[in-house]
Amino acid sequence: MAHQLDTLDLNLMRLLKAVVDHKSIKVAAAQLGISQPSASRGVARLKTTFNDPLFVRKPHGVEPSPMALRLAEEFDNILAPIAKVLHEFEDFSAQAYDGQLSLVIDPYLLDEQGARLLSGCYQAFPRATFSFSSWNNNSQGEMLEGMHDYCILDQETELSNDIYMRPLFTEKRMILARHNHPSLSLDKDSNDWEAVAQLPIVSLPSPASYNPLCTVESEYQRMGYQPNVLLKTYSLRVAAEMLRNTDAIMYASKSSIRLFPDLVAYPMPAVNREFSDFVISGGFLQTNRNHPMHQHLHRIVKNLFKHPL
Repeated sequence: MAHQLDTLDLNLMRLLKAVVDHKSIKVAAAQLGISQPSASRGVARLKTTFNDPLFVRKPHGVEPSPMALRLAEEFDNILAPIAKVLHEFEDFSAQAYDGQLSLVIDPYLLDEQGARLLSGCYQAFPRATFSFSSWNNNSQGEMLEGMHDYCILDQETELSNDIYMRPLFTEKRMILARHNHPSLSLDKDSNDWEAVAQLPIVSLPSPASYNPLCTVESEYQRMGYQPNVLLKTYSLRVAAEMLRNTDAIMYASKSSIRLFPDLVAYPMPAVNREFSDFVISGGFLQTNRNHPMHQHLHRIVKNLFKHPL
């Protein structure tokens, strides 16, 4: 019997329920839109599967056996979990979603964009709870284990193909430094590598698994220079304080630069194409590509980032 149950067609259970309800194979067939001979063959298969007569013929129809009555009674319970899943996928409501949303974000993006990201997510999911954390060496493994719903990273982060990433926005990389810097010019053609390479650097360390073509160190080495790192920090505010008080420079996005209006954005010298822009992407597990919650969350984040800070 176990082997036969493994191959049981769910439509046959629907047929059994209809025959029990109507006490007629003919009426059940009409209700299900199948021919009476097909319905009769289906009932015969059910009898073999369950090793039970299921129905006894009467003058004006059939009489269900005790097993048929119990199977029909449980049929709706069998379908209920499936119906619940289908409802979640077909009729997802962000306004009604009351689970937790876990986002893991590049630490510098979290610093510069986190406040409005949380505001936008909370408006879209008003009944949800939230977890916002910084991307680190463990984050990719946590994503793959399903511990985070969504990640926001730039193109420097190398990821498993099991994480489905889609672009959110692109920003130019520029040099951030103090006002009236003695070695820099606002003229886009004036800052050459010979002058820039001599300046001390404030370095924002790579969070994890970065693409070497996009790092400051790789770009300097490509141009034949060794970067002189004055400060390494994960804090944009600490970095800005060093820039205010020294001739150091930092390579930053426009969004980071707008956080510090007392500092100035200077044009970069000619650089590798991969280094010239920050390409920010959002993503989730490939297995969740068709999940409405993840799709909706991605749309919310993408709309928020249509116009970066």
